[in-house]
Parts: sequence; structure tokens; C-alpha cells
Amino acid sequence: MRFSEIPGLTEIKRKLIQSVQSNKMAHAQLIAGKEGALNLPLALAYANYIQCTDRTPEDACGVCPACSKNQKFIHPDLHFVFPLSNIKNDKDADRFKAEITKSWRAFLT
Repeated sequence: MRFSEIPGLTEIKRKLIQSVQSNKMAHAQLIAGKEGALNLPLALAYANYIQCTDRTPEDACGVCPACSKNQKFIHPDLHFVFPLSNIKNDKDADRFKAEITKSWRAFLT
């Protein structure tokens, strides 16, 4: 996801880009809003912009190795956190996590 793929939100995108360019990013960002809003795409575009190795002043390049990995949701520094039930068996927990990850990636594409 790139900023150019998100309609509107010009001021928010500008502030996020500026935080990266000035190297004054917070250690965490909470991007919240109503269901169906552009919160998730904005968060993904921001993560991609941070990790892009050839970004422009306006957006991530979309073609460097970091961008390619982010587009597939496999970048090692891109993490998603899910609430999981208390599964006692490690084998079952690993299988459950793998299923959730597969479903999540399918949802994102």
C-alpha cells in the first residue's frame, strides 16, 4: 500500500511523511477511526513508507525489496497482532496462528 493509493487524507499523509523525513517518529502510532474508514490502508502505507529504501518526498517507491515484501505482507518488520484464545498445546497454537495469518493475508489482498 502506498499513500498515492489512498484518496484524500492529504493533511494526515503529509504529517506522517514529515515525521519520517525529519526523523521524529513516535515509537508507536494509533491510527483509529470508524469501521470502513481508511485506517488500515493508511497504517500500511505509513509502514511501507518508513521501510522503503528508495522513497520519494511524497511516497514509497513501490519497487525496492522492502516495498515488494510489504506488498506481500511478508516484510520481517511488519507485524500484526491478534487476540488469541488461551491454547495450552504449542502445536495447536502454532497451527491456529498459521491459519489466522493465512486468512489475514488473504483478507488484505
